[in-house]
Amino acid sequence: MRLKHKFIIAGLTIALLGLSQVPTQASAKTWHYTEASSNSFSKKKFNKAFIYGYHEYTNLYKTVSSAKKQEPDTIKIITTSKSFTAKKTSSNKVYEVIYSGNHYFMNTSDTRLYRYNTWRSGHKLISTVKPTQKNKVVLKAHTHFRKSQHWLYKHINNNISSYTWYRLSKKGNWYVDHSK
Repeated sequence: MRLKHKFIIAGLTIALLGLSQVPTQASAKTWHYTEASSNSFSKKKFNKAFIYGYHEYTNLYKTVSSAKKQEPDTIKIITTSKSFTAKKTSSNKVYEVIYSGNHYFMNTSDTRLYRYNTWRSGHKLISTVKPTQKNKVVLKAHTHFRKSQHWLYKHINNNISSYTWYRLSKKGNWYVDHSK
């Protein structure tokens, strides 16, 4: 009889724990963002790459040597809104880039590349994408999103940065915080 009681108690405990995990209406919406595994690029594998800051574009070259010398065989320009991947080459400051399905090279003297587009600054997050664009957000490695933080969406226009301040409501919806 004791063994039967233990099984009943164990079953009830598991059932109660399962019921306590049911999300409430307020916590039903969760905000989980992708985090970069590292802040630096690899020489072996391509990673998603971002350009931001005052550098809104970069020149792409056909070969490593022309990228290294910054010779005028420039092919295309990548803007901050474009998606691409990159990896380091054996040459310092030259990266191999896959853009629109083609392989190119770029010199990071022209601009800087990052593996993330959202980073922490004090008690707030700064990003080149809106917090509602969940599939486009990549957090800097070892950065975690906290629901109490402000999210600053960084607009870049003609070398002048401006920000839209977002805040997460208790119901899990983003809104523009006009008090900032």
